[in-house]
Amino acid sequence: MSENRSTTKSHDSFNQNVVKKRIQDLYPDDLSVQNNPYYIQLYNHVKSWLFTTNLSNINEKDLQLNFHQNCIKKCDQHINNRLKYADGFKGTIYKAVFGRLMPDFCLVDYYNSHVKSSTSGLDLEFLPLHIVSVLELKIKLKDSDIGQLLHYLRIILDYSPSSRSFILGAITDFHDIQFAVVTRSNNNDEIEYEASIRSSQNEDEHLLHYLTMFLTADLSKFGYYRVEALPNNIRIDNKLLGIGANSLVFNCYLINDQLNEYTLKISNESVDKEVSIYEKLYVDKYKIIQVHQYAFLFLHPPGQILSEENLFNNIHVIWKQIKKAHTNNLLHRDIRRSNIIEIFNNQTKSNEILLIDWHSAIEIGSNVKYSGTLSTASNFILDKLSKNSNETIQSLPIDDIISLMKMILLEIIPKGFKKNILSEVRQHSYTGIRCIYDEMNDYFKNKQFITLQIINLLEKHRESLPKERLNYFIDKCVEKYQCLLELENQQIDVNYFHDLIKEIFPS
Repeated sequence: MSENRSTTKSHDSFNQNVVKKRIQDLYPDDLSVQNNPYYIQLYNHVKSWLFTTNLSNINEKDLQLNFHQNCIKKCDQHINNRLKYADGFKGTIYKAVFGRLMPDFCLVDYYNSHVKSSTSGLDLEFLPLHIVSVLELKIKLKDSDIGQLLHYLRIILDYSPSSRSFILGAITDFHDIQFAVVTRSNNNDEIEYEASIRSSQNEDEHLLHYLTMFLTADLSKFGYYRVEALPNNIRIDNKLLGIGANSLVFNCYLINDQLNEYTLKISNESVDKEVSIYEKLYVDKYKIIQVHQYAFLFLHPPGQILSEENLFNNIHVIWKQIKKAHTNNLLHRDIRRSNIIEIFNNQTKSNEILLIDWHSAIEIGSNVKYSGTLSTASNFILDKLSKNSNETIQSLPIDDIISLMKMILLEIIPKGFKKNILSEVRQHSYTGIRCIYDEMNDYFKNKQFITLQIINLLEKHRESLPKERLNYFIDKCVEKYQCLLELENQQIDVNYFHDLIKEIFPS
């Protein structure tokens, strides 16, 4: 699953390039709503709560709890069911989606409650396809606080179905209220951030009107529309198996087949391509069924991420799967250990190795915006991204192979290097990742480190090595896979690779 998640960014980074607009331009003022009995009821209830609550001597956590318990819960069961108090919530899905971040309130539309098994403790109401909006509460609203709201909205939009083009949220200190909108273009290449200008109107009337409109509005006002419900015959059980930048994976079972445990992947984009790739590469061994526009079922018990030991012992298996993909004109672009699983085959009573998560895959020759691995990306790709992360890049089969070799490298080098690379990945620092690899080369420059030498040769000859010679070279490297696991190789192994390199790179 992709490493590039917006949860790892800072709130402050979302205060840049924000377009400021009047609140009525972001959230059109529908005066007719003021005659709606539900609006009137909630308006008066919030007004009563405000006038009976001392906001001058209360901390932020107590304010949130007070609003939840004494205003929302006592007002109306409908709004109480939709507006979830989430600060401090420890739900598995909620924490996986937002990471270390905690929105105060999430407006949800839990229309897929039917897919939750009777034994599941998962918080499926926080599946991104259920999250409508976010409401943040502050003691004293500052201009910079809008970045926090925009950050939460961006995370939700990233995971929401691609059919959703924008999300609107609100932040208030019960003196003023601001709205923010995050919008994505049709091809998802650009994200726009907008926020309302702080009000200079009568505070109480302005606040009550817009807060009540937020709480009573039709869900479409937030950019939210239900997609087709998940199938009735699937029950998501009690495990979130994985989360990436665009999908969540669960264990599940079928209503008519409750003895067998399967795997369900829910994505933010159509899974047509990924299902097609699985069928092309693994149809002879595994059954994958598309059950929804944004979900597919892997009719096999869930696997586990490949262990370091089994990675080392199965480099030839992984390389064979990568080579098969290349033969089928496909590039994976996200080769990391976390995207390789071992699954148990009941017939052979043994574990099998499977390269998964083909969401980032493209056809060889495609010139598209990059959306693959960063920690194991080739220097060419890192350099391109550092210049312009929105530029289209033509990835090559050798980029997958460099990722394979870097994946091995990250498992055998001193742990500090890997830790630093992953830190740079979280900061979206392409030059930072590149610098760590340069530091690695300096650190090992006086050692006969074959794996690093192979990577450097592949980087150097990225565009000049013919396919047949490249595959032959990696075949021979993988035959001597134990040599790839040593930080300093024996002379006999050095001689073997020296002769191989002379054969492949005669210049």
